Amino acid sequence: MFTGIIEEIGKLESYLDKGGKRYLNIGCSRIIESLKIGDSVCCNGACLTVTAFNNRQITVEVMGETLSKTTVSSWKPAEKINLEPALPASGRFDGHIVQGHVDCVSEFISQEQIAETTYLWYKLAAEHQDMVTWQGSIAVNGVSLTIAKLEKDRFAVALITHTLQETNLVEPGRYVNLEFDIIGKYIVRYFSNHQNPKMTMEWLREKGF
Repeated sequence: MFTGIIEEIGKLESYLDKGGKRYLNIGCSRIIESLKIGDSVCCNGACLTVTAFNNRQITVEVMGETLSKTTVSSWKPAEKINLEPALPASGRFDGHIVQGHVDCVSEFISQEQIAETTYLWYKLAAEHQDMVTWQGSIAVNGVSLTIAKLEKDRFAVALITHTLQETNLVEPGRYVNLEFDIIGKYIVRYFSNHQNPKMTMEWLREKGF
């Protein structure tokens, strides 16, 4: 599990396709200190397994399923990659629950500046409109963010200066990996299987909300 708090921006140095899988060599330094073989690292929102590492890079394995459902297949050498190691049991929970299971790929639309706040707009496909809510959590390229503006076919997130500087989000014309809030996904799943739910305040209290 991850929290969407990026610890380092890595750089794709090279990759190798073998046996239907892709092996990425990602240059980094900060996250290596606590890594071991088999650990999970969130790479631009995709949970990948470390197969090798040294003092300047890690190698992660990507299955065909991940290549087909994320932006990983389009990454080229020198690509900037948001990196976050898995959260230890004793770690501090700063963002929101991020699994590293990408739900879809979205297109960056535009950047909007209002006073000192930067807003980034992304496309929202019709089939995913029930997965987002205003001021709800979303992971964009693995970054834990809050939906600041929401329209029928797009949404915007507001970025503080630290996030602008410490992630790869401000890359015009690119596609990003999205992961919707896991709690919201379970709620949508539940109600899609219950055609006439009796959702009242009493019912919500009984369920722990």
